[in-house]
Amino acid sequence: MDYRQLMRFLAAGRVAIGVAMVLLPSRVARAWAGPDAGAGAVTQITRALGVRDLVLGAGTLRALESGEPARTWVSAGALSDAVDAAAAGLAGRHTGARRAALTVVAAAGAAALGAVAAGRVD
Repeated sequence: MDYRQLMRFLAAGRVAIGVAMVLLPSRVARAWAGPDAGAGAVTQITRALGVRDLVLGAGTLRALESGEPARTWVSAGALSDAVDAAAAGLAGRHTGARRAALTVVAAAGAAALGAVAAGRVD
């Protein structure tokens, strides 16, 4: 398996999601926050998380494209995805079980993929 290519794909997705979260926070947040997606605090947090994902994705892509070690970037992405999965699980009683489950599955999957790739990407 080509872990560098796999991480390029994940990083590009992270950049795209980050940009969407910054530019369209209410629309993106609707998937995981439900009816509260338009609230000021939710849009603020969504934008902050979007910047986080944009930076992690761009840093990973830069490292992969330049031939620099990417392990630290990939590990940071995996850790942030694991935290997202845990946070979604804990918030499930407020956001709804379906929304929480979808977010947990997506974030936990990305976290597991990143954790495996971190040790093999360089």
